Formats: sequence, C-alpha cells, structure tokens
Amino acid sequence: MTNSTLNLVAFLKGRMAEMSVPAPAGSFLASPLFHMVLRGDAKLPLDRVEEVASVIRVDGGQLFRLAARQFYDEDAIRLFERMLGTPMTKEEQKWLNEIRSAADSPVGEPSAMAKRLVRALVNASV
Repeated sequence: MTNSTLNLVAFLKGRMAEMSVPAPAGSFLASPLFHMVLRGDAKLPLDRVEEVASVIRVDGGQLFRLAARQFYDEDAIRLFERMLGTPMTKEEQKWLNEIRSAADSPVGEPSAMAKRLVRALVNASV
C-alpha cells in the first residue's frame, strides 16, 4: 500500500468514525468496492469522489486531491493545479459568486480601496 493510499484511507476512516452514521443504502459507500477502498485493497475511483465527499461532508476538492494522488505522482498533481488554476474552497467560491453578482459588468482588477475593503470584511468575519 502506498503512502497516498494510506493517507486517503486514514482520512476516510477518520471522517467516517467522526460521523458514526451508517452509509446510506444503495450509495457507493455501502458498496463492496468502497469497503475495498477502506481496506486499502482498491483505489477510490475519481468519478465517485463527489458522492463520497457529499455523504461524509468533506470538501470535495480536498478529497479529490487525496484520491488523485493514488493515480498520479506529485509532479503530475502540481501540473494539474498549475494548468487548472488554484483550488478554491466552497467558502471562497461563495465570496467570488457574491462579487460577481454585485457587478453590473465584468469584474476588473481590484483598486487599492477595494483591496482594503475586502481585507476588512474578511477580518471582520473571522
């Protein structure tokens, strides 16, 4: 078992132990393949990451990165991230959506004032 598989298995088992809720019947988490993933005998299929993340309530991007490491080395992962852009959390996506919805036209580069306002808003919400 590789380190990437061990990391993924530990992450999944830890999260499922925290939840202490049985997997929904008929879901991938109730399947024999998922149990093989938890034992480290199989890789988590990338096309199942969204479903697993939703059921165990974790960030899909974080789980996808862990799962991708089962298939690709660190150089490939860095290449994907460079080519596809910086990963964004759900919370960051909500901020971006709010900014876009407030704009009447395409959003330009932030001014010094806009940067100060965003920093003040972020610090106020912490």
